Amino acid sequence: MAGKKNVRKIYIGVAWPYVNDIFHIGNLAGAYLPPDIFARFHKLRGNRVLMVSGSDFHGTPITLRAEKERKKPEEIATQFHRLDKEYLKKFDIDYTLYTSTHTQNHQHVVQEMFLQLLKKKFIQIKKTEQLYSEQSKKFLQDRYIEGQCPYCNAPDARGDQCEKCGRTLDALELINPISKTDKSNLTRKETENYFLDLTKLQKDVKKWLLPQTSMRAWVKSEALGWIREGLKPRSITRDIDYGVPLPIEKIPKSQRIENITRKKFYVWFEAVVGYLSAAVEYSQKIKKPNYWREFFYNPKGETYYFVGQDNLVFHCINWPAQLIAYDKKINLPTNVFVNKFLLLEGKKMSKSRGWFIETPYLVGQYPIDAVRFYVAFNMPEQKEFNFTWKEFIETNNSILVGTIGNYIHRVAVLAQKNFGSKFYLTPKSVALEVKTRIEKAFEKTENHLNKGEFRSALQAIVDLASFGNAYVDRNQVWKMVKEDPRKAKIVVLAALSLANALGVLLYPFVPESSDRFNYLFGYKKWSSYIREGKDFWHFLSHKGKIELPRHITPVFPKIEETNISKETASLLKLEVNKHRSLLFPRK
Repeated sequence: MAGKKNVRKIYIGVAWPYVNDIFHIGNLAGAYLPPDIFARFHKLRGNRVLMVSGSDFHGTPITLRAEKERKKPEEIATQFHRLDKEYLKKFDIDYTLYTSTHTQNHQHVVQEMFLQLLKKKFIQIKKTEQLYSEQSKKFLQDRYIEGQCPYCNAPDARGDQCEKCGRTLDALELINPISKTDKSNLTRKETENYFLDLTKLQKDVKKWLLPQTSMRAWVKSEALGWIREGLKPRSITRDIDYGVPLPIEKIPKSQRIENITRKKFYVWFEAVVGYLSAAVEYSQKIKKPNYWREFFYNPKGETYYFVGQDNLVFHCINWPAQLIAYDKKINLPTNVFVNKFLLLEGKKMSKSRGWFIETPYLVGQYPIDAVRFYVAFNMPEQKEFNFTWKEFIETNNSILVGTIGNYIHRVAVLAQKNFGSKFYLTPKSVALEVKTRIEKAFEKTENHLNKGEFRSALQAIVDLASFGNAYVDRNQVWKMVKEDPRKAKIVVLAALSLANALGVLLYPFVPESSDRFNYLFGYKKWSSYIREGKDFWHFLSHKGKIELPRHITPVFPKIEETNISKETASLLKLEVNKHRSLLFPRK
């Protein structure tokens, strides 16, 4: 049964997507599913969870698409913000608040942080050369620029990053840079901007990084690599028309840069402030203006961040630096969980090459929990994960259905057929062998989830189901019930206890299916039970009372294996259509 416990305060910040298109399965694996699993686990434990994110309205990809479609950037961003919210909900990603960077609250928090950093002398004013288009008579943002990568010689590197080698770039480093929109050559021209003095903050960022023992080794190593190379001041403003404006009237005249009215905050600086502004926004929404401080200023508050590999530097270097500069009393990240990339049939996903699976198609054609399970079972925590249709369907049918679903279904049928529909489980009614395995599974899963080791956590659950199948096979209840009914019932009660454990353990990973399991055993949906301060992380979390329905149906649906060849062939055909959108599914 649920028990009372000390409540941990868990803040979860999830990567903010650019809303120039709808997200795809690579984004789901990289940043959206892991924090949802983490949050649901902590809610089951009765902890206080604040999980926030939102749409990044101000990235260059949005203005590029807006220009192409002859629309305002806000129109594009608003359209895909709505769609992202819709499809995140369909994937059961349960945010406490999903907002955007296009709010007055966000603007206020960004400006306040900037003014504090300026006051504390962490902001420099520097003149630098930027790439200028004589044809359009303006400075170009990084993603409007392309050229040859100086590190790997890729011919089409962007002005901010090379997709081939993964290096973060300064557009000035590109060889033979040109405008992405009109292909004209660019010239260098001097402009003045504000810079965050990362050099001054390097020592404190390193001091935070070095003792991080729970951070993934490759993440910590890469972050320390940036420190070893030496952090340099980085521009936080740009000559752009669309973005968060500067608080010009509050900046002392002596500290105002040239052409300040033409400047906006650079998206890398302001978007991460969304983690703070979203927490403030939610606090205002629930009419507890200081609620966010329980996570950011309480010494016992824990703050976790979930991002993809291409965002590592912004969350392991830049965001901690911004927090340190803003207020040394504020909580720095407890951990930053960074996932590697997801491949599709052995190749990197690419919108420009048409190599992706449309989100509406995936949602419309396949069970959501089949997707969640497969992604979690192969979470790219340490290495890239290759999504293949063959493995997706086989994993669903052989593991989710064949191992876990088969166990739950056969135990429910055996129990009902031989002993009726009502059962009462107690710790004493469970055979010691089974009870020990269940308790170890809970312990293992908890340890892995606390460390963000989702693959290992799910494997521990699959192992428990495999043990359950072997236990039922070994005891041959269908024979035992005729020879020794009393002993057979002891085995069935133990088997039901293990099934009950699976229903709890699986909730963070496959919540919809876990609710179907609850229905099968006569329980309500999890949302009816989960409350702060109540711990349900136990196999008797529903007080051990089971009431099976008259008709027992499988918890997990099987997927036809003929879909493997169909989907693979379809994907190859769709690659030819390089201009298809993630939004509009195949015909």
